[in-house]
Amino acid sequence: MAKKNNLIKLGDAINQLFKQEKLDVKISQFSVKNGWKDIVGDMIANSTTEIFFNEKIIFITLSSAALKHELTFRREELVNSINKFCGYKLVDQIVIR
Repeated sequence: MAKKNNLIKLGDAINQLFKQEKLDVKISQFSVKNGWKDIVGDMIANSTTEIFFNEKIIFITLSSAALKHELTFRREELVNSINKFCGYKLVDQIVIR
């Protein structure tokens, strides 16, 4: 009687582990923090004091009141830039403080 193999490809196993442990999201969040300057540019990046995530919401703290006001009107554009940087829909909403 032949034994049934339960083998899967290593890449598939790693992807399955990443999704199961939500590591893919954590890696993407880390990438956004590290690539913030590339996503938003020098001026906004230099005024950003804090970035953190809660589920699909990104919280940005800025030191410039003028930039806070400007980015409030450009939220959708910023969300799209972040998601484009990641290659998938990482965030649904942005909160600017």
